[in-house]
Amino acid sequence: MKVTIKDIANKAGISPASVSRILTNRGRFNADTAVRVRAIATAMGYLKNQSAADLAQKQSHVVGVLVPTEHTNFADEIIKGMQAKAHELNYELLVTFIESDEVRQLQTVQSLLSRQVLAIFMLAIDPSDALLEMLTRSDVQLISISNQLNTKIPSISSDNYAMMHQVVDFLYQKGHRDIALIGSSDPDPIVARLRRQGFIEALAKHNLPYHPEFIWGDKNNYETGLAAIKHFKTPLPFTAAIGSADIISVGLLNGAKDAGIVVPTDFSIISVDGTELTQLTRPPLNTVQQNFHLMGSLAITALVEQTLSPSAVLFTETKLIAGGTVEKIIAS
Repeated sequence: MKVTIKDIANKAGISPASVSRILTNRGRFNADTAVRVRAIATAMGYLKNQSAADLAQKQSHVVGVLVPTEHTNFADEIIKGMQAKAHELNYELLVTFIESDEVRQLQTVQSLLSRQVLAIFMLAIDPSDALLEMLTRSDVQLISISNQLNTKIPSISSDNYAMMHQVVDFLYQKGHRDIALIGSSDPDPIVARLRRQGFIEALAKHNLPYHPEFIWGDKNNYETGLAAIKHFKTPLPFTAAIGSADIISVGLLNGAKDAGIVVPTDFSIISVDGTELTQLTRPPLNTVQQNFHLMGSLAITALVEQTLSPSAVLFTETKLIAGGTVEKIIAS
């Protein structure tokens, strides 16, 4: 038999209205009573009907999250950050994976919008014109995460342009003069464009040679890293490479090993993202770490507190994490 708020009220010896305020975390109530009521609710197996609660309050507390099916492992960290803050503020997440096919994308988003979500968060998605029109014409609030969209949709992201300066500066200080960027050659994604621009201008700042062919690979996957070593052949024409995702950098590391290239003695690698994957390799990867957990948390906070204007871009800090895949060399 389904447990109701009235059942909990009878057990606790207080009014159903008081139980409702406690379980929805709204209104005034005694903290000690709240602890006791929640314990009773849990023991009785009470399940809150969030849809009914949202209907009564005329506002949804469900946030839709769009995650590309071909995402790298950073998306998991963003979702963890969202989930922690959503739980704290009494919101719920509805995570939906979205494919690259535009027709299926539109179907997926249309289905999500039919769930009466309060907002839709897009994780590292470059929406097509049709998808963007569908989203912006809806009544839901939109936030782009880990992607700086040049639209009227607010974004929470790392500064991908500045991040490339940070990495090139580090490699320059280590004596590297011929540097490759692997995984950012696709001309369309905004993140790839910003990283290419930052990379090229950082090279120019140090009067380093720019070789267009050293920006190679358009997929953020393990195979891109492996294929890069085979593509450039030994001896590699550069002393260091930036992997545009941790999974790419793992491919670079293993590809180098397969080719008899010793990392970091013969070849240095620095990764972008800084997820736990970088600590599982041998040697551990040097990386520029993005704060994905904070991005997710800030997205929920910004939604609840309405702190982001439609065109706002909020940058989170990045930091260099030491590993064992970059070696200082004597520049020629």
